Amino acid sequence: MPRYVPRNGERERTGWWDGTAPPPEPAATVSGFCDLTLARTAAGSGPEADAAGRELTGRHLDAALAYAARCTATPQGAALLASTANRTAVRDFLGNGSETAWRPHVLAAVLRTAAEWSRDNRQERLSAELLEWLTGPDATLGQEDEQSLLLMAFHQLPVRLRVGLWHTAVEQDGPETVARHLGAEPIVVQGWTPAVEEKFRNTFIAVLDEYAAPACRPFTRILVTASEANHRRAAVTSVSSGLDEHLAECFDCSDALRDLSQLRERNFGPLLAETLIPWGGFRYFSDRSAQASRARTLRQPAPGPVPEPGHGTRPSRGVLLTGRLRTVRNNPVALGALSAGAALIVLGAWLAVPGTEETGEQVAARPQFSDRRYSGTDGPAASTPGPSPETKRDKTPIRKDPPREKPPGPKPSPRPSQSPPPVRTLAVPGADLRWDFDDGRGRVGGTPGGRFVGDARSSGQREGSMEFGGTGYVQSDGPVIDTARNFTVSAWVRLTSKSTFQTVAGQDGTNVSGFFLQYSADDDRWRLAMGHADSVDEDECDALSLAPPAVGRWQLLTAVFDADDDELLLYVDGSLQEMDEHSPAWSAGGPFSVGRGKWEGAPSDRFRGGIDDVRVYDRALAAWEVAALAKARPNA
Repeated sequence: MPRYVPRNGERERTGWWDGTAPPPEPAATVSGFCDLTLARTAAGSGPEADAAGRELTGRHLDAALAYAARCTATPQGAALLASTANRTAVRDFLGNGSETAWRPHVLAAVLRTAAEWSRDNRQERLSAELLEWLTGPDATLGQEDEQSLLLMAFHQLPVRLRVGLWHTAVEQDGPETVARHLGAEPIVVQGWTPAVEEKFRNTFIAVLDEYAAPACRPFTRILVTASEANHRRAAVTSVSSGLDEHLAECFDCSDALRDLSQLRERNFGPLLAETLIPWGGFRYFSDRSAQASRARTLRQPAPGPVPEPGHGTRPSRGVLLTGRLRTVRNNPVALGALSAGAALIVLGAWLAVPGTEETGEQVAARPQFSDRRYSGTDGPAASTPGPSPETKRDKTPIRKDPPREKPPGPKPSPRPSQSPPPVRTLAVPGADLRWDFDDGRGRVGGTPGGRFVGDARSSGQREGSMEFGGTGYVQSDGPVIDTARNFTVSAWVRLTSKSTFQTVAGQDGTNVSGFFLQYSADDDRWRLAMGHADSVDEDECDALSLAPPAVGRWQLLTAVFDADDDELLLYVDGSLQEMDEHSPAWSAGGPFSVGRGKWEGAPSDRFRGGIDDVRVYDRALAAWEVAALAKARPNA
């Protein structure tokens, strides 16, 4: 097995592992201890401390190595970073007289150690992406005075609850593993997760009440009510005279509303990972989720009879996609599937450690408008039609029948059973259309091709985005999706005016669009709407955003239609806003458009502002995939 010798003869030993051999087997007397007891003992000295340190290392080695591999450029660098960080974590565990969950503590130590390397001649061992973050304005290390509400709420929980919440929500460990970290019996852990999550949410609300700025205090309880699934629309609209303006100006309250909504939807894992690991937290969560998913698959018994509809759990589409995604990626979490000893052997052999090499997706030739790379058609000079009359759309909602009553109680988060496959944050593949508007040739590529109409023009900003002045749009040469089946449409949007209805994207029917992803001037909200027929006289089902759009601010809008479950879902910046029931009844067979909709047979609701990185999928993306889109850079 290759042996790594530090440069210039320097030997950075840690007392737990020097990168040359698997750590010794732990003493049997400490194997039953919980993480907290092991950490307290390891912080001391003597044979018992060494045994506790080896046991603690064995439990958390694969996670520390996997995260360190994200932070470094070589396998040797990852081994050295994880080793050094573990020593720092043991030293600092009782440094301020307090204790915390060990797994996030050691991962934070990896990032702090990397930050120290970035300031001396060891920075060449770090990944370019981490170095860019550490030297940029978004780095938050050492800013304890600017802790987020979520971070404060987490640290106000009892330590054992922090351990259980992290390993349940982020690591997605089973009851036996969680019980081992807690030093408890598995039967104690089973069934306690909802109570712990509710405790965390209540602690977050208490922290919000305590630390809200004076201008925010009148709205804290309203934010809590607005985040409730059964009262969102009523709560937000009933207080819109004050709350709307406040949310548009206060990013802290907007973030609090987003966090409360995700906590309400039981979406704890990404929140905790991103809060406690300032860099790469979501990718760490995705990696651990993929590992947990594979482990559950290996433990599943042989398949039995297919359950009848309405009984049991139907196959998850996220699981079915796993094989497809693996074919286009290097495996970023191979270490996570190995035991501690095997991981060290593989690491020393330079295998299965995620490096900084780009995948085929990331090095694909630009410009790229679609995963299938169809060529575009001629530009506006050849394809722009003459001006057409635009019928004024009556924005008064038409409600012939009262809306269907939804069952009481909280709605479950969409696709709770889906476990994300190993996905890098920068890509959610499989798009049937991808327009990033960065070709510089006056054409629109796509699937199928498209064309500019009117004043739609490339702005040259954000590595390519479209600017719309209220008369232009971009249109495909034909339909892209079947609006009666599953689909997802995503776009980065910057609104510059709130004077009228403005549609970001839609697909034409004969009389109306099959769906509208738009700004609603009546509600002052982002809106996703679908009608029951190709007629302006038919009722529309819709989902609204929780807060009004911020003029001049880029936001990611994602519209998801799940025809299998008759659900319409609207996401803003990766966070679920509202769901509505919609049963598919017709399919719009016209072109897909960006920057306008169709109403009464004519183009309408022209957009004013910027639109960038439009993606269309012929499936209903899961919540974690929508979050991945929000975390990725536009045009990545």
